[in-house]
Amino acid sequence: MSRLRRASRLAVLAVPLLAIVGCGDTMTGPKATPTPTQPTPTPGAPHVVFVGRDSSGQPANVFVDSVSGTSTSTIHAGDTLQWIWQAGTHSTTSGTCGAGCVPNGIWDSGRVQAGEVFQFTFPTSGTYPYFCTLHGPAMQGSVVVQ
Repeated sequence: MSRLRRASRLAVLAVPLLAIVGCGDTMTGPKATPTPTQPTPTPGAPHVVFVGRDSSGQPANVFVDSVSGTSTSTIHAGDTLQWIWQAGTHSTTSGTCGAGCVPNGIWDSGRVQAGEVFQFTFPTSGTYPYFCTLHGPAMQGSVVVQ
């Protein structure tokens, strides 16, 4: 068989193969729906809590952990937690709330406004409740240090 004829046969076989490989998104049938993923923490980078916006991005009196999407952050001893103010004026003050809120003196950001940041490093394991001094029991969070 001549080289030209062999090359022609290979070309005839290659064209449909290229069409199949290149069709990607034009195929019919069910498509996979992407699953939202939580950000992967960067080793050594602070763990982040957003302050003043709910999970849909609306201004609210909330603390939203960047990983859990709730007001509870789970970190390891020695890790740093960073609160980033997105809206309003709030505080992050360690302590508990019952009928009223009582600070325990471990940390207190003071009143902070949108665009500012406060961070604290947690040296030992335990559960650390906190609240906003302006909004009291209506705005609480907790840090679980493993």
